[in-house]
Amino acid sequence: MQAPRSNPSRKQLPASRWRQRRQAQTPARLSAAQQRQLATLHDISTLLAGQHAIDALCRGFLRHVMQFAQAEGGTVRILDTQQDTVHMIVHEGISEAMVEEEHCMPNNDCLCGAAVAQGVIQIREFRPGDTEQRFRCQDEGFSAITVIPIIVREQVVGSFSLHFARPQKVGAQQHGWLETLAQSLGIAIENQRLIAREKEFAVARERSLLAEGLHDSIAQSLNFISLQVQMLDDSVRRGELGEAAEVLPLMRMGVEQSYQDVRELLVNFRTRWQGSDLQEKLAEVLARFEQQTGITGALDVRGHGAPLAPEQQLQVLFIVQEALSNIRKHAQASHILLRVDNGRDFALRVCDDGDGFEAQSRDSQTEVQIGLRIMQERAQRLGAQLTVDSTPGEGTTVSLALPEARRQAA
Repeated sequence: MQAPRSNPSRKQLPASRWRQRRQAQTPARLSAAQQRQLATLHDISTLLAGQHAIDALCRGFLRHVMQFAQAEGGTVRILDTQQDTVHMIVHEGISEAMVEEEHCMPNNDCLCGAAVAQGVIQIREFRPGDTEQRFRCQDEGFSAITVIPIIVREQVVGSFSLHFARPQKVGAQQHGWLETLAQSLGIAIENQRLIAREKEFAVARERSLLAEGLHDSIAQSLNFISLQVQMLDDSVRRGELGEAAEVLPLMRMGVEQSYQDVRELLVNFRTRWQGSDLQEKLAEVLARFEQQTGITGALDVRGHGAPLAPEQQLQVLFIVQEALSNIRKHAQASHILLRVDNGRDFALRVCDDGDGFEAQSRDSQTEVQIGLRIMQERAQRLGAQLTVDSTPGEGTTVSLALPEARRQAA
């Protein structure tokens, strides 16, 4: 039996040299910081790969990055290109006073706005004796801040900031790592927006199909009835069936009212959100209402909060349309006011100076109650609260309140 062959290279090298050679061929073990970095990258990659609301996506991202960077505070801000403002979507470790002051800021304002406007990382270490320029986060007690722009396809869409209680040395390697994470977050935000648009488009297609069905059935049926009324009216004018003359005006009014209701329903079903300018869309709806009814209206929009998500804006628009429809049919109003307060919370009021009604004596089968129920259902989908205040002879106010916690970022 042949003896096993020995490894000549092993025999020719001393033991110490052999260990050095083996260590040179074996990858070095990862440091604790590298292991933590890889774990953070894994957690963030898993988060960004899932389907989440933009708010939840940004909040989870911020917490992971803060934990890795050992930051005591942080924010994620999204750019609103239409108003040229930057909105704080999520925040961690900063005071409510700072959130209230900076939840919306002009683009290029302060360090966070500058990172968005210039598209470059902003780093600032606050020195105790430096009084030339004070920053709000400096007043919070932070010693340093790093702001990284969020870029998608060479377009800045926002930024995230890390606030430190002690001075920090952020090297070039960590800069590159944070920029990579910011790009990944930007891609995830863009993907969620595309998913939201696809869902909204699918809903719009269903509404369009339903609108076509209504147009082909109910609207044509009402038009046929209207033609029959005209023929009956002509018969009465020629002296036939005189007793029907007293009924004809009521029939004509009922048919016309029903036809207007169907037309409004068709418009509502076909409405699809284009962009995110709620004020412009409300102005269009109000102008059309004034033209159709002769009732004067005013639109008052206040605040510079972040725009609502497309589906939430669409539900708000439908609530306004239903409120205006009730005013047209029942209020006998001469003037209406449509007011929007868009701050951290969102609020809407539709006020008229019409007849009003007794809120406690509404019949559950009346058109008024049906319209109110429709608005209540839409408010529930929003996560908002709808209230109706009305007094006979003093008009009606429909109020919608959407708290910050139920808002969805656009």
